[in-house]
Amino acid sequence: MNNIKKDKKDKKGIFAFVPLWACILFGVGAVALIVETISKYSSAFADFITNTTGKFFRALLSYMTYIFPFSVAEMLLWFSPVLLAIIIVFAVKCANVSWRSFSRFVSGFLALVVSVYSLFVFTMGTAYYGTGFAEKTGIERRDVSAEELYETAKLLVDRAAELSEDIMYPEGTYSSMPYTFSEMNKKLNESYKKLCLKYDGIDDITTRAKPVILSPLWTYTHISGVYSFFTGEANVNTNYPDFVIASSAAHEMAHQRGVVTEDEANFAAFLVCVESDDVFLQYAGYMDMCNTIMSSLASASGELYSKLWSEMPEKIRGDFAAYSAFFDKYRDNVAADISDAVNNAYIESHNQPEGVRSYGLVADLVVSYMLYGETEQ
Repeated sequence: MNNIKKDKKDKKGIFAFVPLWACILFGVGAVALIVETISKYSSAFADFITNTTGKFFRALLSYMTYIFPFSVAEMLLWFSPVLLAIIIVFAVKCANVSWRSFSRFVSGFLALVVSVYSLFVFTMGTAYYGTGFAEKTGIERRDVSAEELYETAKLLVDRAAELSEDIMYPEGTYSSMPYTFSEMNKKLNESYKKLCLKYDGIDDITTRAKPVILSPLWTYTHISGVYSFFTGEANVNTNYPDFVIASSAAHEMAHQRGVVTEDEANFAAFLVCVESDDVFLQYAGYMDMCNTIMSSLASASGELYSKLWSEMPEKIRGDFAAYSAFFDKYRDNVAADISDAVNNAYIESHNQPEGVRSYGLVADLVVSYMLYGETEQ
């Protein structure tokens, strides 16, 4: 009887079936859709949104979650079965009360889903259609030959070899980071501040990467890091070799700072590592990028790849061999296939037609940077 009286007291019209706050969120979602549509046809408009509301919300979310030493996004994933059960229970209760009550619940739930989409658009969604980070740095993207890939990889190997005397290599394993994950965050932030002064297109904020608790299991998906736009967190798989951890953290922190495409985030991560004052971060930048360039070289010319491998100093070759041995356990599995398919669909849907192959497109940028850019001589 009380429920019936309550229904009678409810507002008439649409608000009897859709809460006012849900209508507001639907309205914001409509605005977000219009903004994203215009951004697809106007890079200037996309840049304006990215550099105003996008910059504000990316910083706000990263600062809100900064205080937590753990990944809020991972915790939400952990408790998603509980949240789903709660949603089902409330849906059933509302359905038992009245059709009107159930309608209000469903519309409210859908409004929250729409708000996630709106948050995506106003944090990073428009950046996919604006001026890229590479263009802002003045580095020209070009088609590269197998010989150029070889020369670039050789330079990267040489730089890593020069630093290897100051790197620790525990017996039988890969290179070791000489400080904590927290200290790594501090050093990456310091390097990003330097990079912000040198290049446009990177937000000058202080953030930190979050270690993923389930990293060993996560490795089966071949994912070394993920940026969670709805919490503003850079999540890093800490089960990988240390030089990959450092480079991945730099990559996800680039996403936090508005560098959205995967190849350009890889390029920003490379720059922030190699231009750091810290020896291990420099080493990590050269090693991880060399691994990427070598993959492209292997596809372009098996002969040049074999030549590079045979010329490689023992420490560097040993580090890559240890990484390969580590990865053998995770190389082929169903989880990786599913993860690649989902990631590929997401990337392709956001103005990156190459899909997961876009990660490797950073080779074009690094070849230009190393051979024809600031290190031309």
